[in-house]
Amino acid sequence: SIYGSSPPSAFMGEAGYPKIMGGPLVPLDSGDTGIYEDSSRWIDLGFPKLIELRLSLVRLMAKLDVHTQTNTGLLGRVQEVALGCRPVDVEARLGSPLSGRPSFSFYTPPMGSSARLEAIVYVSNPSVPKAVERVVGDRDLPAGEGVVELWRSGVKVDHAQRLLSAGLLGRRRRLVPTRWSITAVDDILSNRLIEKIRSMPTIDVTMAGFHRALGNSFGVILVGGRVWWYEMLESWAPYVGAASDESYVVPSDWEDHLRRSTYALILGGAYYAARLAVANHLYSVNRQAGVFVFMEVDRGWLAPLGVWRVREGVKLALTKLRGFENAGTALEHILGLMKTSRLSWLRGGTLLRQLLVTKTLDEFMGKDR
Repeated sequence: SIYGSSPPSAFMGEAGYPKIMGGPLVPLDSGDTGIYEDSSRWIDLGFPKLIELRLSLVRLMAKLDVHTQTNTGLLGRVQEVALGCRPVDVEARLGSPLSGRPSFSFYTPPMGSSARLEAIVYVSNPSVPKAVERVVGDRDLPAGEGVVELWRSGVKVDHAQRLLSAGLLGRRRRLVPTRWSITAVDDILSNRLIEKIRSMPTIDVTMAGFHRALGNSFGVILVGGRVWWYEMLESWAPYVGAASDESYVVPSDWEDHLRRSTYALILGGAYYAARLAVANHLYSVNRQAGVFVFMEVDRGWLAPLGVWRVREGVKLALTKLRGFENAGTALEHILGLMKTSRLSWLRGGTLLRQLLVTKTLDEFMGKDR
């Protein structure tokens, strides 16, 4: 058996869908383990401490059917863990020894060894926010509206993702693989924010900010005088030794004022994680802008950590914004802090190239931002 304080945390796999492996994540210690699941506190921990925290979480895995509706039995216990916002004590009976293989993913945070879950013997009473009780208890509320309502009520993004994954939201409830739930929540919230942003005035001055952490560099440019558009570019050139190779084309995904109707296949979850960070910032200042996010991975990157690092890294870059004379000078500033060649960025950026060859009416009239 195993006993520990889940942060709280749960994981749902995607292999074999709709029959998947899932269950709670439980460390081998007890007490205040909240930081183990709070991605807003991870970005500046550094690789050793972060990986130490996350690999101490044991994956307790049982075979689950995503369509199961019951709130009793093993799944009901897993859902009890997922509901809370503070650590819960969990005692479980294992059906196999712990395996020594940790899990690293570009989408989900690292996790430690796993074991087959036979039964959850005990779960302490979870601390459930009133907003969570209200949304989870409303079976007429669509899952997307539930996610938005949770966000409006101050529930953290990690918690909303966990509730969606554990099958606790929506009219026709089902388990959602953790990887899918992370991107779904980022997409739902950023879409709702962008709906609001598009009717707001544009920012007056072009601004840019930069942050570096965990072998990743994040640069953000908010272009003044422009309606909403968004492009993200992600360069691995320094990591693969191609920083000075001008033939390297930086991968990107983008959307204009009409929005996108298809999944961002090139950058995937990172695109939506960064979009949520910038949309939330613009909403908070009651403005819209043309947005560029530049992300670069260098040799300081040691292992996949999940898309949370993109959301948090971009959020921190947005706390360091300063004004520039125009978009060109902001671009020179941000790309000057990166190792990838400027031509590689320009080759990859669709909206970036358009910006550099077109001008707004104000710019033609000598009011270049």
